Amino acid sequence: MASTTKTIKLTSSDDQSFEFKPEYLMRAQTDVERSGLLERRHLPRRGHPSAFCRTVEGDALETILNWLVEHEADKPRTEEQRQMHRFNRNVAKEGVNLLDTCVPRRKLAAVVKTAYYLEMPDLTDTLIKYTANNLEGKEAAEMAKWLEIPLKSDQKKKEAEDGGGVVG
Repeated sequence: MASTTKTIKLTSSDDQSFEFKPEYLMRAQTDVERSGLLERRHLPRRGHPSAFCRTVEGDALETILNWLVEHEADKPRTEEQRQMHRFNRNVAKEGVNLLDTCVPRRKLAAVVKTAYYLEMPDLTDTLIKYTANNLEGKEAAEMAKWLEIPLKSDQKKKEAEDGGGVVG
């Protein structure tokens, strides 16, 4: 039995395709079509709208789609509601589980970049809280490890071990 729900096919910069409900794109405050993020196309045979996301990697698009599906029944919060809850750093278990899959962390960075670009405040709020919760109470070295960012001191040690530099 064929689904009657209309979808928009989004293809990532690395050629992965995903079916989005049009209302999912309404969660973005950016005019997605005019943003330069999407090139509108139409599939010749089925006539379903299609778009190519020139700057969004498939992993980021997939994570955002999964987040949107997870929050499909939720109404977007107003700015006032977000301000009232800005110090509440709770992230739903499902959200944590979803964002924990963003490894290596450059995948998480791609989701953050896209959420900010599309102006998706509820997702952005979740990303901020998730990251803050994971970094809270950690020393710089632990933060760098979680973020998968090498420290200068680690680079110097590696260069010294490889015989490519002098530690001083």
